[in-house]
Order: sequence, then structure tokens, then C-alpha cells
Amino acid sequence: MKGLRLFLFFLLAVILIVAGMTFFLPVNQKIQRTVIINAPANIIFDELKKLENFNHYSVWGQQDSSVTYSIQGTDGTVGASTSWKGDPSVSGEGSISITELIPGRKIGHSIKFISPRKGNATSVFNLNSKEEKVTEVEWLITISTPRPKNIFNLFFSFDKQLGGDVETGLNAMKAGIELLYRLEE
Repeated sequence: MKGLRLFLFFLLAVILIVAGMTFFLPVNQKIQRTVIINAPANIIFDELKKLENFNHYSVWGQQDSSVTYSIQGTDGTVGASTSWKGDPSVSGEGSISITELIPGRKIGHSIKFISPRKGNATSVFNLNSKEEKVTEVEWLITISTPRPKNIFNLFFSFDKQLGGDVETGLNAMKAGIELLYRLEE
């Protein structure tokens, strides 16, 4: 009986320590990458603000040939959204809504994941003109990991897991927009 009490006390102590740790861990994880694009910020902004163009640069959409999209609202305006549904093991199901547009400077999105795991994230493209026809594009994704799920932040890094995909998307964006810009000149 004494051994059982000792085991239960130990188990309770572990649970309390883990629960307490969640208050000291961040409730968000960030993925942040940048690329220099040889095009003016307004050209890049006009391309990125449209949800229909997002899949040209999204690695995740390109990995799933079964994914379908539907756009609600006026694409390229605050409040417009796109829903996707695809293979649960690849792209799953969710939606992206445009939450902020600052012409030539910033595009903000809210992302809701429905399956295979529920979750929320934000995505922001920050455009910073370096020269007349050179723009730094930062893609910042913030993934919400609320308590007590944030304990897994100790063991899992979204940046390490998905950062390469974000980089690949930015490089595809650079190639596509630079080609588009050269054709328009």
C-alpha cells in the first residue's frame, strides 16, 4: 500500500510539474524566411494579394493532386477566403482568409486547419523595398499552440519541420514574379 501511495504521489508531482511548465513555454511557434525579388513591391503585392495565386507558390498545394479549392468573396480584398480539401495525409482540409492589406507593404492571412488536426495560424507577407526594382519579401507564419498543447513545443519545431517548405515556396515565388515582371517590362 505504501508503494502505491508513493507511486501516486510521484505521478501527481509529474503531472503538476508538466502542467506548471506550460505557463512558462510559448503558446506560438514561428516560421520566418526572406527572399530578395527583383521586382517592385507593388508588382509583388498585386500578385500575392490574390488567393488564387497562392497555390503557385505553396509547396503543400503542389504535393496533393487531389486538393480542390473554392474562393468566397472578392479575391484580393480583406475578408475574401479560400477553402481547400484534399488528401487527409497530405493537405487535409482548411481555409485561409485575407485579414490585412497595406498596398505595396503587407498582406495578412488567418489560417484555420480542420483536418487532419484542428489548429489556427497566421501568415504575413511583409514587403520591404530595398531599391527601385528590388524588394525583400518576408514570409512569417505564426502557429498557435495553446496550453496545454504547448508542452510539445519542447520536442517539436514547426520551423525545422516546415521551414524548408516555406523557403521552397519563396524561391518559386521569386522565379514566378521575376519572370512575370520581365514579361511586363
